[in-house]
Amino acid sequence: MKKRSVATTGNAPTVPDHDTWEKVCRRCGECCFEKWIDEDGTIYPTATACRYLDIVTRACRVYHKRFDVGEGCVKLTPDLVAAVQWLPEDCGYRNWLGTQSSTSNSKGK
Repeated sequence: MKKRSVATTGNAPTVPDHDTWEKVCRRCGECCFEKWIDEDGTIYPTATACRYLDIVTRACRVYHKRFDVGEGCVKLTPDLVAAVQWLPEDCGYRNWLGTQSSTSNSKGK
């Protein structure tokens, strides 16, 4: 997987307001499946979903309190999305960051 560039203001990625960031998610549920990382860093998604993910609708059954249930749910922030390699290529958050980066780069030219 290739490294992504991120829109920045100074050194930090542009941070949208909470509602905008929530709308960016495609609700695919891919981030809710366990991943296996081998010794050379290759990431393999598994078929094991979080117990709170409805695998048919891909909706989290405890979305409103997902960070409090102790299941290892990770809060995806622009900084984290830019850093991790395990989100799928078509992830809404990754796409949003790429769009912001393109917009930021075109303004600087």
